[in-house]
Amino acid sequence: MHVTVAIPCYNGARYLEQTIKSVLTQQRPAEEILVIDDGSTDESAAIAARHPVRLVSHSTNRGLSAVRNTAISESVGDILAFIDVDAVAHPIWLETLHTSYTDGGVSGAGGPGIESNIQSKADRWRQLHATQGHGDRPLHHAPYLFGLNMSFRVDALRKVGGFDANLRTNAEDMDIGYRLNDAGCRLVYRPDAIVYHQRQDDLHSLRRTMYNWYFWAFIVKRKNHRNPWTLAIGTVWRLIWSDTWSDLLFRHSPALAKLDVTMTMTKLQAILAAAQSPLFIR
Repeated sequence: MHVTVAIPCYNGARYLEQTIKSVLTQQRPAEEILVIDDGSTDESAAIAARHPVRLVSHSTNRGLSAVRNTAISESVGDILAFIDVDAVAHPIWLETLHTSYTDGGVSGAGGPGIESNIQSKADRWRQLHATQGHGDRPLHHAPYLFGLNMSFRVDALRKVGGFDANLRTNAEDMDIGYRLNDAGCRLVYRPDAIVYHQRQDDLHSLRRTMYNWYFWAFIVKRKNHRNPWTLAIGTVWRLIWSDTWSDLLFRHSPALAKLDVTMTMTKLQAILAAAQSPLFIR
């Protein structure tokens, strides 16, 4: 099985070179590396051109789902693996994902994104409370995979019509996971298939990220006939019991606990806004 690795990129010049290098130095090399430049206005395209990758460029910014669909149409591999432009792959990342497909019933495999660039209190909060992964144990039937670290059989993606282009920036990974599951395709989660997330946040960017995550997660859950109100229940439970108590009693950090309250209010505002939105009501 040949593997194509796709790196979606929009103004990712700050990170792109280290991401490409981490893919080029994989223990199990990819047969093809695509950089899909989504109308960047920085030096992303020039950086990609310095490396043995294939650059595909959008003339305008079309959004993350459109980038992923371009990767599907351009890929020459049987397996299409995605890594975000601000992530660095562990040297055995691709080999670990690839071995999942020895089971012919597996249509997708992914792993966690480990937050590894902790420069601020917002970064620390994201590391503790906004992890992109399903935990430390493998899942043989994952509901969805995380966009910064996921792979699929290309024919499975084509079977369900690819990614929903209406989801420009968020929750397209959740949506494709639900649709693949509903089509009888099995996804597996490998906690040992690691990428290291390099993102940095301040309070403003963290609030914006949490708002978008929860707004679009609600929309996608409703679209795919999952109960979207579990998001609100989980958010309140984490405030009352899980996150806040851990930050106060075990980490002795009132500043993190204050962020717990701020982020809870942001999430609930996003959920309520999404509940009133007509998007994807079917």
